[in-house]
Amino acid sequence: MEFDVRELGGSRVTVHIRLDATEVQGAFDRTYQQLSSRGGIKGFRPGKVPRSILERHYDRDAIRAATYEAVIQDRLQETMEQENLRPIDQIGIEVGAPPDEDEMLAETIRAGLVREEDAEDEVEEPELADDEAGEGAEDGDPDHEHEFEDDLPEIPLVEGEPFEFYTVFTAYPRPTLPDLSDLKLRRPVAEVTEEQVGDHLERLRRINAEEVEVDRDTIEEGDLVVADVKVVAEGEDADELEPSQQEIVVGEREYLGEIDRALIGHVPGDIVEAEFDYGDDHPDEDLRGRAGRIIAEIDSFSGRELPELDDEFARGLGAYESLDDLRESIRSALVAAEEEHAHEELRAQVMRYVLEGTEVELPEEFVERAAAGTHEQLMRELRQTGMSLAEFAEAADTAEEDLRAGQRTRAESGLKLHFALETLAEQLEIEVAEEDIAAEIARIADESGGDVGFAQQAAMLQPDFAEEIQDRALRRKLIEQVIASAEVEDVPAEQYHAEQAAEEDAAEDNGARETEASDIVDEAADSDQESEA
Repeated sequence: MEFDVRELGGSRVTVHIRLDATEVQGAFDRTYQQLSSRGGIKGFRPGKVPRSILERHYDRDAIRAATYEAVIQDRLQETMEQENLRPIDQIGIEVGAPPDEDEMLAETIRAGLVREEDAEDEVEEPELADDEAGEGAEDGDPDHEHEFEDDLPEIPLVEGEPFEFYTVFTAYPRPTLPDLSDLKLRRPVAEVTEEQVGDHLERLRRINAEEVEVDRDTIEEGDLVVADVKVVAEGEDADELEPSQQEIVVGEREYLGEIDRALIGHVPGDIVEAEFDYGDDHPDEDLRGRAGRIIAEIDSFSGRELPELDDEFARGLGAYESLDDLRESIRSALVAAEEEHAHEELRAQVMRYVLEGTEVELPEEFVERAAAGTHEQLMRELRQTGMSLAEFAEAADTAEEDLRAGQRTRAESGLKLHFALETLAEQLEIEVAEEDIAAEIARIADESGGDVGFAQQAAMLQPDFAEEIQDRALRRKLIEQVIASAEVEDVPAEQYHAEQAAEEDAAEDNGARETEASDIVDEAADSDQESEA
């Protein structure tokens, strides 16, 4: 058997297979042998039925059809496995030699499977693809049987004559990955100070403060204020919003617009306002960069008395013998949190290195589908808020076409990272064991505050959730192995974060596209932190 593989752009591939007369004859001989082995013909044992008897017992066209299908399936699967090709769409078979490459590429462009500007640099001469071990037939299943026409008008296979056929399909991308042998990572190391421990203790005191009556009319720092609050984003009408009653501790500085500080000196019945900005890093994309104001109508207030910071206070919080035990517990928790944060930074660096160093030609249909999904999600969120796309674009100070372009770019980056990590896991032969799945389920339950048993049941009943757990476990195991084999340098956390901030500022100065890698890596990290059972 001879074959050649041509890449047409956009992960479109044509596979051309040629069999000489001897191979075709051998295929027919195998079909007759299989029929003979079935037995069922009176007077002959299975495997001993002469061909002349088989020809009288079975329709010749049926034999040719069975041989044709076997030839197509076997030879195509063999080629797919050898060339590590994984079709993502239905495979159609054409008899004969494929058209020349220019015609094939033009058809691919007309079908919208690759953009014309991406096809300008395609190779003109067909090449035999490099031999690579890999997955088998469609969807990676070596036992998958391709579907063919049930009623072939004419079987294009003749005993003792050469035969050739070809197929054109979209294949899963095969990324070119960066070299990980010289990967150097930087771990931010932060020292837990006595001041941090003290701040945590003070927060515990405030949480456990007791309300007390005060003999004064105006609000002071430390008071607990009950107020009806409205949060009015830019462009919204405050009169159309319903207030929510909230308790505000004055001086906490943890409220929008520092409304708690603005309450000082006021009395019940007063209406106090404070302006604020949501910020460009707000988790809700609809609110990023928007201004707003918070309106608080004061109902009442009371004083708060903080408990003494002593052994009795510590014992009241749990299994602590003394204040020193509580301090040590707080210190240990802060150290563990810093170590976890440092490790998450290492994980992000690995994903960023892989993403930025990977080269891959993505199927146009994949990119369009992912971008469309992102756009539809945005539209659903906008419909819930009653905002149009034009209004959102205006609030974000951008054009609608730029929004769509950004969605496409992010879709490309997200797919690129997905295929890169998937390919890297295959190369490193990472396999997920039952204990990895169990650990990931426990992690999801812990993150969501749910029950491990419920998460396990959800994984059994929901295939999509089970697949998400599998992907998370595989990605975690892969990245941990890469970190373990990399050179890691410890740097002061303050220095590390200052350098990160400087790099982000420089990227923003050079244009938004340079920030895409960080954004996609952050989203991938978040997806490993949050799941819904």
